Amino acid sequence: MLALSGGGYRGLYTAKVLAHLEAHIEAPIASRFDLIAGTSIGGILALALSLEIPALAMVELFTQHGQDIFKARRSLWGLVRSRYTQADLSRLLRTDDIFASRTLGECKRRVIVPAIDYSNGVPVLFKTPHHVDLTRDHAYAIADVALATSAAPAYFPRHSFDNRQFIDGGLFANAPGLLAFHEAQHYLGARRDDIHVVSIGTMSSRFTVDPRKNRSGGTYDWGGINPANTPQRLFGIAISSQEALVNSMLRHRVKAGQYYHIDEPLTDEKSRAVALDKTDAAAQEALLGAASQSSKEALGQPLFRELLKHPASPPTFYYGPNINAGGSTHA
Repeated sequence: MLALSGGGYRGLYTAKVLAHLEAHIEAPIASRFDLIAGTSIGGILALALSLEIPALAMVELFTQHGQDIFKARRSLWGLVRSRYTQADLSRLLRTDDIFASRTLGECKRRVIVPAIDYSNGVPVLFKTPHHVDLTRDHAYAIADVALATSAAPAYFPRHSFDNRQFIDGGLFANAPGLLAFHEAQHYLGARRDDIHVVSIGTMSSRFTVDPRKNRSGGTYDWGGINPANTPQRLFGIAISSQEALVNSMLRHRVKAGQYYHIDEPLTDEKSRAVALDKTDAAAQEALLGAASQSSKEALGQPLFRELLKHPASPPTFYYGPNINAGGSTHA
């Protein structure tokens, strides 16, 4: 299984790591994994990989259009509406080179992508039809799923389709490795001892308190002078703490020697250069440079290189255009 974390523009780090792995195996990285899970920017990448879009193409998309994706709009400092709009991201994802008008049922590999159905107040997992009970999601446009999982509160507006409003899956599953582990056991019948997991993070910052500052718990405590910073900081705390928790739990759940976590801890200096919405040259240099080092270290491990030789099993799809098992294309 391959699990890709969320982290806004820091997903450039993830994309570059994946590009290095694809260069090493000289094949789509999805050809080595039986299941791919991704949240937020990791969800966008997971969907791209499931179509066998080269990771390098996603690196180029983020480096060339990062400033378009995170182009600030008039919002009274984020008080009346989100700081950014998803219009440019939507346009880029719907181009013929990326997702176009393809649906989830057109994915070539098994994939799961979390989001929150804000209309009904429940978490949702968008999935390819790799089990007979997964009857609906295959008809959704991949671009809509990508925009739903990455609609980070305060950064982007909610994304609406299917008469529902969706927000970022990172609020409950920013590091989707445990979701993938459960999916493999419950829906794919995998035994614990047979599960291998590669998890790739996004250089998540560890948000910590400054003991010298206000500790009263009010808006000024959390957001400073601008109260619009409060949800952004709380979102940052949520995704960074999840990364640490899931990493620790997967080390307990996955058999020893079969879990690989690729990430780069941020130093104080680098943490000032990168953020969920920083796209400038300094941020790109920090993210791409760290990705090169991380992939070099991962590929320097013989067991990891051996894992990358694993041929993914051909997925069985029960519905949609790629149906190859009993079911209905119209279910």
